[in-house]
Amino acid sequence: MITVDLVGGIRKAAGFSTVNINVTNSSVNELLTLLEREYDLENKIKEDEIMIAINGVESSVMGGRGAKISSGDTVTILSVVHGG
Repeated sequence: MITVDLVGGIRKAAGFSTVNINVTNSSVNELLTLLEREYDLENKIKEDEIMIAINGVESSVMGGRGAKISSGDTVTILSVVHGG
């Protein structure tokens, strides 16, 4: 099981803060596809507006969208705020 925590605007868009996904092994990309499909998040997860961490480590240093996720991992999806 993989725990997904949503933080910031993505949490509000989804309507929940945490969900457990019954998947043993996956990638960030596969997880995002599953979330979009199963939780009606299509067009709400925008690649340039989120940061993803696996067990507290930013996924970009672990292979980006191809980063591997295993059972017991916690994936945090955080909306990035842009401003000027």
